[in-house]
Parts: sequence; structure tokens; C-alpha cells
Amino acid sequence: MSPPVLIVGCGIAGPVLAILLHKKGYQPIVFDKVPTLGDAGASLLLMPNGVKVLNLLGLAEELQQELPTLTGFWHGDASGNCLGESDVASTFGVKYGQPAVGVPRTKLNLRLKEMLLERGIKVCEGWELTNIEENDTGVKAFFSNGQSIEGSFLIGCDGIKATSRCVLLEKYGVHEGRPHFTGLTQTAGISATPASLGKRRHYACNWYGEGMHVIAYPVSATQTSWAITLPAAHEEPETWRLSSTQELEARRGMLQDRLDGFEPAVRDLIQTAERLMQFGLYDRAELAAEHWHSSRCVLVGDAAHPTSPHLGQGANQALEDCYHLSQLLPEVQDYEDKGLQDIFRAFAEKRQPRTSTLVKEARMIGEQRVVMETERCRQRDAKIAAIWSDAEAVAGNYDRLLKEPFP
Repeated sequence: MSPPVLIVGCGIAGPVLAILLHKKGYQPIVFDKVPTLGDAGASLLLMPNGVKVLNLLGLAEELQQELPTLTGFWHGDASGNCLGESDVASTFGVKYGQPAVGVPRTKLNLRLKEMLLERGIKVCEGWELTNIEENDTGVKAFFSNGQSIEGSFLIGCDGIKATSRCVLLEKYGVHEGRPHFTGLTQTAGISATPASLGKRRHYACNWYGEGMHVIAYPVSATQTSWAITLPAAHEEPETWRLSSTQELEARRGMLQDRLDGFEPAVRDLIQTAERLMQFGLYDRAELAAEHWHSSRCVLVGDAAHPTSPHLGQGANQALEDCYHLSQLLPEVQDYEDKGLQDIFRAFAEKRQPRTSTLVKEARMIGEQRVVMETERCRQRDAKIAAIWSDAEAVAGNYDRLLKEPFP
């Protein structure tokens, strides 16, 4: 029988890895602490590097048939004055083999779960990891429901709050607490695309105000996903559930007050949102490559290199991880336990430098976007305008991001 692989986390990376390894003959089992997989937040902006990996599963064409392709980027101040724009995204399909697309996160998560079940890959919902034990022949995972499962190796895809990460670091004498709050929160929603967006309805748009940043991009022919980043003195509880009519109106009103002075397109998005989600942005210390893995466990995605959303590469880098790890693991008939740690080491040493650079860049962008005081805002806007005025530099920056993980 092929070696069972325990994959913790059924967001994006977990199911993708399970399918890629299943194709190579492995027997993956996917666990998630959520009792019933379903509602998973707002949306993702999948860039060509991530879509290329999904194409290995046959998902890229399906996404492109159902979702609008991004054609450009627009940056402006709160009033809607353009700081810079580019239609460079319209070239992505030809240049990188795949376009950029916005996708509702729930839609993608449920489609991936469906693909797991179609292939007979076991999905265990409501199984929250509590501990991991390793020995020379395998790994054993323990869960909060009292169950335990043995496998050949374990892959931790359980995100920024990963138990797999905490357990793994304990083996190295590193006692890591909760992720630390960055001082920023996001409120997100999906709304009917307002006519006031004009041609920008096919763009990823960014507005910069005093103490806030707004991003919006299409996720269907008629809907736009958006998120507002704001500073917050204290952590606030995440709100993913549906709001009552009264709660929704109150939150809309609060946001409209905060967005006083923003152009009508932004205010229209808030007004037509049928649901608002709020969550804090968190961070963790960088891990050295040797701490990404042990002899039988390895971390992937945000469990290894959590990143803020400001560069739009969190999910895309997790998908790159999936590709490289699946490439390094041999076909099941060639699998040998004794070479496993070398494979994990090679994976971590390949991925850590790139993800480290991008995580730092995302953190820096976030710090530059949400600033207070008129002069600092003016300096920020001038810097954005200068960056986007250099078409060659813009194209080069995207080339650095999007040519991976393979031509």
C-alpha cells in the first residue's frame, strides 16, 4: 500500500498538495479543525504564478471560464485622482502562460474540497491538531477529538496560527506564542460592481487616504471584492458570520463616516455590500530554513512564512510551495523513508530565501500604505506616482514575481 501522508489544513495549499501527491501514487489524508468546510472569507487575487500551479490540477481553464481576467492596475488618492495606472495585467496570459484572476475564497475552497472527494481522498473535518510524535518509521498526529492517525510523514498547511508550526518549533527548543497583532485591521466585502468604477471595473484598484488604504478587484462579471485597511489600537474579534440587518447598517454607517472624502466608487461599494467581514492582520517572526522541517514533518504556506496581504502573494507563494515540494517528492514507487529529511531540507533551502524577501517587502508596503498626517500622505502619494510612471520598472517588478515557479 502507498504510504499515507497526513496533511493538516484544508484551505488552499492542503488540498492542492493532496491532489499533486495523489497523482504520484501517495495516499493523502486531509484534516481541518473547521467542523464543516464552507464559508472562508472574502476573496483571493490569484496571480499567474499561483494560477500556473492550479493549472496542474486542471483548474485554470475552469477559473477563467467563470471569472473575469484582470486587465490592469490603478492607484489613486482618496478623491479618485489617479496617481498611476498600467494595463500590464492584460499581457500576463501571453507572457506568463496564465492571467491574474480574482476569486471568492469560499468558491475556490469548496471546489478544491470537491476535487479531493472526487479522487477518493479522505477529508476529516472537525479534526483539530494538538500534537505530533515522530519516530524512525513514521509520524503520529493527535487531535482534539481524541483520535490519532499514523502516517509516513506530515505536512503542516494550517496557516499563521498553525499548531504544526508550534509543535515543530518545540522540537528545536523554540517556544513561540500567538502571532502578534500588527496594529492594522481589514474590513472586507463583496459588492455589486458600481457603474462609478467605469473602465476600472476590470482593474485591481487602490485608493490611499489618511490612515487608510482601500483595494478592490473583480471576482465575477457583476461583483467586486474589496478590503479597507485601517489602524487599530487594540485587537478586535474576527467577524466572519452573517450580520443582522441592524448590525450591517451600523457597520456600513461607521465605514461611510471613516471614508468621508473618498470618491463615490468606494462609497458605492460599501453601500451595496450584503456582508462585511472584519479581521486583524497578524505577523510572526521569520523562520530559518532548518526550522521549516524535522525528519518527518514540513511546513508549507503561512505555517512556514506568514505574510501580510499588501503584496498579494500569500496564497500564490503557498501554491509555489506546493509545486516545489511535490516536485521534490518522488513517485511513490521510488519513495524511501531514509531520504525524506534531505527532501525537506532541499525544499526549505530553495523556498526560504524567496519567501523571506517577499514577506519583508509585503510588510514594508503595508507600513508605507497606511500613514497619518498630511505631509506623510503627500510623500507616500508622490512615491506611488513615481513608481508607476516607470513602465519598464513596473514590468520588471512583475516579472520578478510572476515568472516562477516554472516557465
